[in-house]
Amino acid sequence: MPRTPEPRFTCTIPSICDDLPLNVRIYHPECLSRPTSKNYVAGMDDGGDSEDHWPKKGIIMAHPYAPMGGSYDDRVVGIVLDEFLGKGWIVCTFNFRGAHGSKGRTSWSGKPELDDYISSAAFFIHYLSYLRPDPPPTAVFTPEQSPVLSEARKQQDATSTSALAEGSPIVVLGGYSYGSLILKHMPPIPTILHPFSAPLAGSAVDEILLRAYKLADRANLEWINQARDFERRQKKRQKAQEHKLSVMMGGEETSPEKRRSSRDIRLSMDGGGRRSLDIGNTLRSLSHRRSANPSPSTQTPPKTTAPKRMISMPQVRYLLISPLTPPISALAAPSLVPKFWSKPSDGASGDVISKHTTLVIFGDQDIFGSVKKVRDWTGGIQSESGSRFHGVEVEGAGHFWHEEGVERELRDALIQWEARVKGRSII
Repeated sequence: MPRTPEPRFTCTIPSICDDLPLNVRIYHPECLSRPTSKNYVAGMDDGGDSEDHWPKKGIIMAHPYAPMGGSYDDRVVGIVLDEFLGKGWIVCTFNFRGAHGSKGRTSWSGKPELDDYISSAAFFIHYLSYLRPDPPPTAVFTPEQSPVLSEARKQQDATSTSALAEGSPIVVLGGYSYGSLILKHMPPIPTILHPFSAPLAGSAVDEILLRAYKLADRANLEWINQARDFERRQKKRQKAQEHKLSVMMGGEETSPEKRRSSRDIRLSMDGGGRRSLDIGNTLRSLSHRRSANPSPSTQTPPKTTAPKRMISMPQVRYLLISPLTPPISALAAPSLVPKFWSKPSDGASGDVISKHTTLVIFGDQDIFGSVKKVRDWTGGIQSESGSRFHGVEVEGAGHFWHEEGVERELRDALIQWEARVKGRSII
């Protein structure tokens, strides 16, 4: 397997479950560091897209069970990273609580890990939405703002009826093994993003937004400087770009005083309970995981400190590799298992994946999953009218994809599906 490149950013974000720091990495494809005569053309030399502007596309990948050594350094997660990064996608990986080098412990219910994934996915969606990798040389940058475009560009965007659709990023939510078990119970994207529309200052939600803003602004400023430099050189071929050191960020974007104040507000709103953010209750209510009964509050919560920015609703896709089945899944996340292989009747999040463009890859020698159950599940959804659900069974493949020849088949399935996701099927 090729050597994985250094992440562009390494940072921590707080989980909306309990503010526990989660380790996150963001990888940028090589095509985004190579300016061309049409600003940034994505991957014309390496199998990527050939549009005048890079189409926003990103994938976030969740890892296997942490107590068994799972982390974002997992080999199969690395295979997905390698294939999508080579096709011009921005890739995000994160550690669940308790994973190697991360804080906290793996839960016995799976619910905290679900919040970990929601936190990481919301962070990545906002980060991807704020990126402007193809700025004109005349763009200017103001701290905590996106690049300011020229008046002509603004008018063009305002008059174009398809501007919003074209600006919507494609986001793949992925998971391998335990990661796919958690992914299967993710709420719909609007539910995930709802709390981020009006966060409380100093809350975990606000902190996640601030980190996304800060990193995106850093990348945008770099692209603006590159565009200006490219213009000054009159579009001559630049020398080989020097290797960029990855950026590591930790801590918090808001002051400790504000973060403590936020936690005190949560306690007062819930009468001293552990999770008292009304945002958390709203999230649970919308995802049908539990009924929300927020206590009335007489306090006026502080406004968010994050700058106001509108984002387009992403076009979401799902990728599951080697999904767990009972009884293993019951041991790993007992609170989530009852909905896994049955269609919920209450419209809960368990049915979300079947309604979207989805790929499930599994081996017929997987000792942690019932091949028959996965076969029946994927086959049943695929047979439905208008289904965009696709299952790939790899003969001879086990759970860890170490058998001879199976890694190549896994990579081929990813390549073919990646082409479908962008609407240019090669099969």
